[in-house]
Amino acid sequence: FTTLLYTIKFEIMNTLSQRAQNINAVEEALLKTGFEKCLASPYHPSENPGGIINLGTAENTICSDLIIPKMESITHITVPELNYFPINGVPEFRKEIGKFLGARTHCDVDMTMDNITVMNGCSSVFCFLAYVIGDPGDHFLLPVPSYGMVADYMGGYMNLRMIPVELNDDDNMISVERLEQKYDEAVELGKTVRGLVLINPHNPTGAVFDKKQVLEVLKFASARNIHVVIDEIYFLSIFEDGLFESCLSYSSEWPDPDRTHFMWSFSKDFAMSGSRCAMLYSKNRAIHSTFNKMGFYHSVPGLVQMKLCAMLQDAQWVEDFLLQSRKRLQEHAAIVMESLDEMGITYLKPIGALFLWADFSPVFRNEPSETESDAIFLAMLDELIYIPSAKGFGGSNPQFFRIVYAIPRDYLIEAMSRFKEFFNCYKNRESSSH
Repeated sequence: FTTLLYTIKFEIMNTLSQRAQNINAVEEALLKTGFEKCLASPYHPSENPGGIINLGTAENTICSDLIIPKMESITHITVPELNYFPINGVPEFRKEIGKFLGARTHCDVDMTMDNITVMNGCSSVFCFLAYVIGDPGDHFLLPVPSYGMVADYMGGYMNLRMIPVELNDDDNMISVERLEQKYDEAVELGKTVRGLVLINPHNPTGAVFDKKQVLEVLKFASARNIHVVIDEIYFLSIFEDGLFESCLSYSSEWPDPDRTHFMWSFSKDFAMSGSRCAMLYSKNRAIHSTFNKMGFYHSVPGLVQMKLCAMLQDAQWVEDFLLQSRKRLQEHAAIVMESLDEMGITYLKPIGALFLWADFSPVFRNEPSETESDAIFLAMLDELIYIPSAKGFGGSNPQFFRIVYAIPRDYLIEAMSRFKEFFNCYKNRESSSH
């Protein structure tokens, strides 16, 4: 019967392109397994108390009470919003994004709308940049652990290959020496390296790379004529003042402006991942002209753009919202840190973003291994909590897990209660089952 199912599946797959077959041949990631289980049975304190609490998906779900009334208050619709609009974004919206981000990042140059393109999510920005920067089979350097979907966005659709470069174990910082080593090794093997991805604040560790480090990476890339894609999707969720400096604040110092590209989205900082609206800032005119010729696949509905434009124009509301969001994030991070401290679990103290990077070594029965890390991940799912492991982020240290704390307070407290119970019972199960 299993052989028959495999034969049927093979024959069906054979009707598709080789690209589609390659994508379907990739083994389903544990992260996707956990996420789909959460969607199938999401926790709710009264409607589904036996559901799974999602501590794995990096969404800000603690500010909907602030966002929904604002979105509901923006009701004015004009005829142009119902019609076709420039593929790279409604001019008024792009201009407003430039003003907003220019002020928030203390950008040292005028962020003109000509350098801004609007797309339907940072995933689309990654896909588009992969398409216009690299050719099939080319390579990108990727500091790891890293947001797990980057390889899918740039590899699955565009057939690019990622070259993992481990962050420093002691401080989770980028080592230019390791970048140089991995680059040189790739070139010696005849590989074409076209770019590098830099996520700052970093996902999943929450580490922040300062100006000196970022410029060192940019200089490394410039010396080799490779592109750098900088993703700052969490920069407005930093709750420790003065500890983050956007690369836009020193864009006049970028050694190779034509190969340096910045992206940001409303998804995380404005708690609306469902809006599917992101922006690309690049000084490379060829990037934008290419998008204007093939950007139909990545455009954002005009109605969404104009709602967000009206929101940004209410400067006082935006200021109040961001202050309240950061306050809540900091409070929720404290809840998780207090629980982990009680269990003797160490972590990289977050200064912002939506998650923290925790060392689950005390949970392991044996020396940390990927096999037991997978077992712990699945065992936690059985206990109705979803916490992804380092494996889902391409990390080589199996004892690390990422905990998202940007969920409703009562959900988070229940999740920590479940995790403490799991922590206390897990090591004893093996012996008690014999």
